[in-house]
Amino acid sequence: MTTLIGRSPAFNRLRNALSMVAATDVGVLLLGEPGTGKETLAREIHACSARRDGRFGVLACTGAPPDALDRCVSTLVQEGPATLYLDEVGELNAADQARLLHQILVQDSASDGTCSGSGLRIIAASALDLDRQVQQGAFRRDLYLRLCVVPLEVPPLRERALDIPALTEHFIATATARHGLDPPWLTPGAQRLLRRYTWPGNLRELANLCERLVILLPGTAVGPENLPGELVRGAPLSENDIAFSLPPHGIDLNDLEAELIRQALSLAGGNKSRAARLLGLTRDTLLYRLQKHLITS
Repeated sequence: MTTLIGRSPAFNRLRNALSMVAATDVGVLLLGEPGTGKETLAREIHACSARRDGRFGVLACTGAPPDALDRCVSTLVQEGPATLYLDEVGELNAADQARLLHQILVQDSASDGTCSGSGLRIIAASALDLDRQVQQGAFRRDLYLRLCVVPLEVPPLRERALDIPALTEHFIATATARHGLDPPWLTPGAQRLLRRYTWPGNLRELANLCERLVILLPGTAVGPENLPGELVRGAPLSENDIAFSLPPHGIDLNDLEAELIRQALSLAGGNKSRAARLLGLTRDTLLYRLQKHLITS
């Protein structure tokens, strides 16, 4: 998994999980917001699997024609060991859900269960809560169970602030090569705004911004004044955000740190890994600081 960009705790955990599932042939369900790079992750699983020399097919389930699924599966099966990536599988209509389940059952019956890379492997992705879709009767439970052998949560970009500088550099380099232009560079002020922004469009939004900067500002410095208004303004504070100004009489930094840790644990429902992500810490660092402040829960 060397081609994936990121060192944030949330992304490192995902990278480790991807390495493990790539060594198997089980069904994988990638869950996450639109634009988080689920197709890239699916391609990486395929590239690190026993079927890496076979085809990687993609079917966009949203608005797919009635015969698209059957044609796609038929083509890939005829070409030998392959992987089919189903983008937004939750958008399949009832008829296509039945067809997909049938194809999975056919593949399972033809397999000897040795995970040898034969037949067709399916990796599905969804921005919808498929469990809720099942509860509401909009998605087949038997199909969901077949697809969701290993569910993997793909973190949104707002939970990967540590990765934004490296991702920005990558997207600028990619756009620079594509358009044959000199790369722009971001001033410290612009970099701070990118790290602060909540990125509702996730990686896709960051990639689009980088390409825009390459085209409009090749070979020049990019400051806050060159960024879109929504980045400069930032997202409005929510009830979970902390707006803090240093009071004239000062503070006790240890007390403030302890209080922030308690708030993070409360927001995370006691989950230390999630609390660490909220604070931008590794889990080990959070555990150390829990001991430091004698926080037991």
